[in-house]
Amino acid sequence: MLIEEEKLAGQLTADMDEAVRSVYLLLAHAKMPSGIKIRPSGHGYIENELRFKRGDRWYFSAVLNKSWVLWYFRRPAISDLGKDPKELLHIFPDATLNNKEEVKLRVRDLATAYSIIGWVAQNG
Repeated sequence: MLIEEEKLAGQLTADMDEAVRSVYLLLAHAKMPSGIKIRPSGHGYIENELRFKRGDRWYFSAVLNKSWVLWYFRRPAISDLGKDPKELLHIFPDATLNNKEEVKLRVRDLATAYSIIGWVAQNG
């Protein structure tokens, strides 16, 4: 469930690749498992981001860039869902592990975005 549609519209005013805009919109309006809310946000040097939260637990992030959306499977989701980050690296071979044991993935096309949404729907 998306919260703050107006803020999302403001995030999309920047110059960016149209495929990236489509990916971000798809993620913003994705049907998430019960209890996961989507909120446009930003902090520090990251101005345009979607936060996917279950309660006060920040599960996923989608950070908008000009040429891609950087998706994060954050540590709270990985631990709450009982997943091993390395399993996600097998499912998403272009993903990498950061120093917090979070999985990040550059999303440049709708097919990858749909794969992420499918994974969240099955596991979230």
